Amino acid sequence: MRVALYLRVSTKEQTENYSLDNQLEKLESYCKAKDWTIYDTYKDGGFSGASTDRPDLKRLLSDIQNIDAVVVYKLDRLSRSQRDTLELIEEHFLKNEVNFVSVTESLDTSTPMGRAMIGIMSAFAQLERELIAERMRDGQIKRAQSGYAAMGGNYNPAGFKRIDGELVTDESEKEHIQEVFRLYAKYHSIAKVQQELKLKGHAVWRHRRYNDMLRNPLYNGKVTYASKVYEGNHEKIIDDELFNEVQRLLRRHRGRNFQKAKESLFSGMITCSCCGEKYVVYQSSHKAKDGIRIYRYYMCKARRFPAEYPRKCNNKNWRIEKLEEIIRTELQLLTVEKEKITDKEKKTDYTQLINNVNNRIERVVGLYADGNIDKEMLDEKIEGYNKEKDVLLKRKFDQEQELEDITPIDIEDYVIDLKKADFATKRAIIDKLVSQIYINNEDVTIEWNF
Repeated sequence: MRVALYLRVSTKEQTENYSLDNQLEKLESYCKAKDWTIYDTYKDGGFSGASTDRPDLKRLLSDIQNIDAVVVYKLDRLSRSQRDTLELIEEHFLKNEVNFVSVTESLDTSTPMGRAMIGIMSAFAQLERELIAERMRDGQIKRAQSGYAAMGGNYNPAGFKRIDGELVTDESEKEHIQEVFRLYAKYHSIAKVQQELKLKGHAVWRHRRYNDMLRNPLYNGKVTYASKVYEGNHEKIIDDELFNEVQRLLRRHRGRNFQKAKESLFSGMITCSCCGEKYVVYQSSHKAKDGIRIYRYYMCKARRFPAEYPRKCNNKNWRIEKLEEIIRTELQLLTVEKEKITDKEKKTDYTQLINNVNNRIERVVGLYADGNIDKEMLDEKIEGYNKEKDVLLKRKFDQEQELEDITPIDIEDYVIDLKKADFATKRAIIDKLVSQIYINNEDVTIEWNF
């Protein structure tokens, strides 16, 4: 009988008796005693049994037609979830006439009693996992109630270091954080805070990092867990008066630019041709005779947050309504130019777009090599460019597989919907038609998906 050996350990269990080597030794001995032939060995090291998203488990399922039985050291090596255990055994193994054997529990699905015992044992495996999770939650709550920050990962919050499970003030960042709170209380603007820090010679962090920091009660001597706030044992970097004033200002200014990306048709699609950065949405208000008027723009990120970059970008800002009108106009022109837009020349040149992204990666690496940006910004930029490249590669593949025909009638309907439909419908149309938008001051270049 050809059998597959499946082994799994989570990170904790690698120091216990469930190590991969120990499991393999016992399984090989068991198969030798049974005179079974080992087809292959599948190992998932460092993967939790709470999920079936494991590389070698997937490989095992893809090879299921080539084996007669799956052998594990213990039932919870397959899964700690009762539902997942039963699904794997019943829907994948038994349906393909593949038996399941657990050496430690002497379970064998080739017998009715073995199948019944599988259900019972998997229930206890799930119970154990849920009890462990409950104990961990209780431990974290007690820790927070005792004034200690929740543990997890290697992340040290700005201004602190973790030493023996406690938060200790990082004196090299303490003054920076205090200055951030004082400047925000004075200027009411994170962008202005960044500019002032840059003028004073401080290293400037990202806008999002400052936004999270200003809202975090950790700097006011508190710890949080499960949305509840407790008094902490660590140093209070920001006093109550300043922290409360900053929270009041943040609440007052929240509505101005909050959730604009969700309301922006071209969010993530617009690239600055001058510096290669993405355009973001910016909102401003002005007094008028008839009240307060709100204006919303697309603005290059290197212009919106100049302190985060070696130099400010001066590419043009575009009113949202104006850019939408240009898209509709371009679509109307397409209906006049062609009866049917399926010509090869209308295909997007994804190879060139991918090369453009590679060029931007080279430029940002050059900035890092010249000392104009730090390692954190380099990593963030490259991660963003790689995500953009992944999207382009997928679109290139989709285009090569099949080019959808779009008729003039389709385009006329899209133009009408872009004027009258709700936001979700408009966004779906833009995703279907537009690949990328490039802005170079007065020039707008549209890369279509067809």
